[in-house]
Amino acid sequence: MKFDAVFFDSGGTLYGHGESADPTSSEVAVGRFGRLSAALAGYGHDLEPHSIEERLVPCEEACKEALGHSYNFFRMIKQFCQDLSFDVGPEVAACLTDAYAGPRFASWLFPGITDTVRELSVKGLYLGIIANTYWPGFCMDRAFDGVGLLPYFKTRIYSGDLGIAKPDPEIFHLAEEISGLKGKSILYVGDTLDADIQGASNVGWKTAFHTKRGYSSDGMADLDYSESGELLRYVLQHRDV
Repeated sequence: MKFDAVFFDSGGTLYGHGESADPTSSEVAVGRFGRLSAALAGYGHDLEPHSIEERLVPCEEACKEALGHSYNFFRMIKQFCQDLSFDVGPEVAACLTDAYAGPRFASWLFPGITDTVRELSVKGLYLGIIANTYWPGFCMDRAFDGVGLLPYFKTRIYSGDLGIAKPDPEIFHLAEEISGLKGKSILYVGDTLDADIQGASNVGWKTAFHTKRGYSSDGMADLDYSESGELLRYVLQHRDV
């Protein structure tokens, strides 16, 4: 089997929680109230972080329930501003959403994954992303750009933008259509058995399971790997068939 393309999951597959001086993902999430307060102040709306927290958490939960797979931060922030009668258009709401989402740091990337992605691209494989995420696409792209990975991923599919989530076959078929890879040999790389491995297998893709949590796929995936180098060698071996 010679692979034509590799699609990746995002969190848990590309990003982990490595030790560094940078804030953790949990710390970034906690900081969303302060970042949003500062961003709102820049547009003439003064609201202290604790007041934002009191109002924002119920809005988050209500929007998740109402929107289902279509929930993302951008739609939630627009609703939040509407609830507070803040007169902001979609342009400002997008800026507020970026502040709310915050950064993703290169130190969060799993060791070797940048080199692996770069080498796969150099070898001519088509690379893409399919992620179940509350982050809107423009935030995800900004984060990938910030850690130097955006140029490698030609097709990027984000569940909250589309209202479709893995393991729904439609999200994988959409990736095939957008990329022009229908009928090609595709490997999907992920870290969850139901959404990633089973979802991709159901549409005929090969799969690689990131075993960072210390358990295997029990044969569900075509490859179990723990280090990025293992994934690279596997793909290149098949690339050279």
